Amino acid sequence: MSKVMLVGLGEVGTHILEFLVRDPKCPELVVCDFNQEVSEKRVNNALIGAAVNRLYPKVTFERVDLSEEDATADIVSKHNPDLVINCAVMQTWHVIRKLPKEQYERLSSATLGAWLPCQLGLSYKLMKAIKKSGVEPKVINTSLSCLTNPVLAKVGLAPTIGIGNVELIEPALRVNIARKLNVPMDIIKTYLVAHHLWWVYPREAGYKKGPYFLKIMVNDRDVTDQFDTDELMWESIKLYAPGTEFTTVSASSTIKNMYALLSSTPIFTHSPSPNGLPGGYPILLSNQGAELALPEGITEEEAIKINEESSKMDGIERIEDDGTVVFADYAHEILRDMIGFDRKSFKAEESYEVAIEMMTKYKTFAAGAVVSS
Repeated sequence: MSKVMLVGLGEVGTHILEFLVRDPKCPELVVCDFNQEVSEKRVNNALIGAAVNRLYPKVTFERVDLSEEDATADIVSKHNPDLVINCAVMQTWHVIRKLPKEQYERLSSATLGAWLPCQLGLSYKLMKAIKKSGVEPKVINTSLSCLTNPVLAKVGLAPTIGIGNVELIEPALRVNIARKLNVPMDIIKTYLVAHHLWWVYPREAGYKKGPYFLKIMVNDRDVTDQFDTDELMWESIKLYAPGTEFTTVSASSTIKNMYALLSSTPIFTHSPSPNGLPGGYPILLSNQGAELALPEGITEEEAIKINEESSKMDGIERIEDDGTVVFADYAHEILRDMIGFDRKSFKAEESYEVAIEMMTKYKTFAAGAVVSS
């Protein structure tokens, strides 16, 4: 039986756990989190729910502090997982929604990449620990993988694949297309190259429309020209409820990628950042890893360029060869002026400490914003 290590029992991680234990094919799970008391209760809840369905998967819990790389490496080595799923972040992306409307809208316009240290800090430490462990599992990184995976790739720590983002959009497109054309979803195949930016653009304040590529096939016939694709993208993303209910889809995306990476038979799918590339792509995914599956009409270079341009609109001007992240001017200026975070760049190895600085400044700002409102 395959063994999977699930790191981080936040919203997405808990969904993954609950879904997996109710699957008769569930692999052996090693669940890791810093908060032992809360996490063990969540594991108990999942196992009790599975038992209702007469399912009894093997699940163990390990307390892990990702800031301690050597100790984390020892735990990875001890369990020797076939695959690791990282769901650990230092500050969730949607925390700024708690601000008063005016402050939220202004800070949201810095875009999500402005908060990259909070998404990257623990991912970097986990990937360092995995490398130290001597184990070579496949790795799925759920933490803003359109942006974190490319940074990790620059320093030789690229996860195998990400989740969600482009795959939040792609199945919604097929649902929408099936309804418009009154055809079964099974005969619809899309090829979508798109960055995380397109997922947040219709849903959060202050984002702008970025470039993308979309090809729509129905019964192997190209029907792309039948649609205003900008409108189709917007409408399809708007099929989701507001808020974070979409995280169940993110969990499903993770589980699908997990099973694919444990199988010798490739599947066609969409996911972000295969092997550290920026943004999302159509791919073939198996235990051999991820391979781009682009259609006629777009080259690999063109697809990467689309996602690099979108990254600039998502707060990141560029990622240098040594893993230094350079913020876009607008993102830097908004964070500086609003919360006093005045860094134009940071190195990958600094991300954990920079995230702590950023979170501290944000908490001070948020407390004042709430009081003044």
